[in-house]
Amino acid sequence: MTVQQHGCISLYLSHDRPYVELEVRTDRGYVRKARFLVDTGGGALILTEALVRDLELSFEDESVCWLGKHIFRHVRPPRLLVGSCELGLAQVSALMAVGTYSLFPGEELDGILPGFLLSRYCVLLDYSIGTFSLSSASAMSTRGEPVPISLHPHSCLPRVEVTIAGEQYGLLLDTGASCTMLSDAVIGRWIQQFPTWPRACCAVGTANMGVPGEEHATMMRIPRLTVGSVLLKNITVVSHPGSTFEGTCSDYMTAPIVGALAGNVLRQFRIEIDYVHAMSYWEWNDDAYPYDMDMVGLTLALNADSSYYVAAISDCNYACVRQSVRVGDRLLQVNGLKMTGLPLSMAVDALRGSPGQRHTLLLERDGELRSVSVATARIV
Repeated sequence: MTVQQHGCISLYLSHDRPYVELEVRTDRGYVRKARFLVDTGGGALILTEALVRDLELSFEDESVCWLGKHIFRHVRPPRLLVGSCELGLAQVSALMAVGTYSLFPGEELDGILPGFLLSRYCVLLDYSIGTFSLSSASAMSTRGEPVPISLHPHSCLPRVEVTIAGEQYGLLLDTGASCTMLSDAVIGRWIQQFPTWPRACCAVGTANMGVPGEEHATMMRIPRLTVGSVLLKNITVVSHPGSTFEGTCSDYMTAPIVGALAGNVLRQFRIEIDYVHAMSYWEWNDDAYPYDMDMVGLTLALNADSSYYVAAISDCNYACVRQSVRVGDRLLQVNGLKMTGLPLSMAVDALRGSPGQRHTLLLERDGELRSVSVATARIV
């Protein structure tokens, strides 16, 4: 059966997150394109201040709210179109992230498109060919393996059940996160139960998402994970403070969760999410390369001047990295590529390579420049 598409546009993948360009229209007749993250795990329509100012949107009130590192104000949203399909935004307010030109380090990003706005459609994310589509439930193509989801009636956040080592766990289906996350309590228990599972300290690669606390995270590679009837092998996960999932997030789910199934898994599939019937369909695109963490294992964080510094150094690096690089070093160049101003995804990708491959890093430490030659390793 062919999907009758109400809207179909290109999907762009960066740091294993899906981005789309929506057509934005205002009541004054202004039309432009804006880049949005498709975030099934997001709870609000969020716009950058740069986009709000450019569109001259009206503020709904003077109130502000705080969430993490951002301060928000309520604004009247513009019209948003996915191809020819206009999203229904009646009685929906948007949040403007005060003082922002982007919502992720270095990424060209105007806003976040959350799941609750998509919940009246069937949503198709085809990561392999790069398309994002909306259709009515009656036009669902139902390709792939069926995986039941449960949806909170108000947040519309999708929950899936996965099985790992014979135990079932609830996870948020989260396109907006780049690496699958699990609570530190769960990973801590697995360290004791399964000491042979590869693991490493701190968050590197796609697990390095630019959020606080990544220098204290633990990465682990899970040999087998099943979601519905779909078997996944050698999945990288990263720990996250348990209060995030077992506490705050679980309040907005149909049942408790211990983490989020994210882009490093989802990018391997063509995924249809039928919100109306609480079902998803997963069709393999291709087997992913199992060693997605072959790299110089550094956790990068952003300085105020859009340069990057080393927040942590993985214990699974070769000795040349541990001896040459220090926490706090500014990373200025990798093999001549300037890091300042780059999206975090590009900065991380510059550190990738097959095990033993050499990279030349230009570092700044205590005002002095240092050029060091280091080798990539299999971090997990």
